[in-house]
Amino acid sequence: MVDEKKNYSLQPGEKMQIPAGAYHKVYTVSEGPSCYMYIYVNTTEAELQKNFTKLSELQEKVRNGTETEPLPPELQPLITGLDDQDSDNSVIDPVVRLFLKRQKRMQEVKKRREASLIERFQRFSSKKYYSIKRGFLMTAIALRNLAVGLPPLEQLTREVAYANMKEPETETSQDEHLKEEVGHGEL
Repeated sequence: MVDEKKNYSLQPGEKMQIPAGAYHKVYTVSEGPSCYMYIYVNTTEAELQKNFTKLSELQEKVRNGTETEPLPPELQPLITGLDDQDSDNSVIDPVVRLFLKRQKRMQEVKKRREASLIERFQRFSSKKYYSIKRGFLMTAIALRNLAVGLPPLEQLTREVAYANMKEPETETSQDEHLKEEVGHGEL
């Protein structure tokens, strides 16, 4: 480790965990060639998964009636679920909030996968309609701007916002929410 100004020697088969962000150099001290491998572990994700597992087990115990101790106020939503009126400043633990949001998204994805052929076709055609509509509107805005010049910024902002408008928020943007979750930006 460079920061510690200390050398560590590893034998074949041994491993070493290096702290995140620690700068290090690897030297071969043997006559023959050597090989080493890095395995990266996202510790934030691992800790979050561990917390999710604990919360899932606790939720299952509460549902089965095997949990004897009362839940603290910040864990009460495991029983009641998240309400739409729950604000970000309530006593709900952020990990519990994220856990419940993830559970809700997984249920919605499952519901979409089990949807009938007609429902899937309606969802597909609706997404395509809004995508094609946006393409035509953006093209029209661009051609108009080329022909007569740029309009005032407020008008252009309104036009682009209208072109980007999607269908009412039912289940349309769940894929975007799932993509956002990968980085866990909610914490």
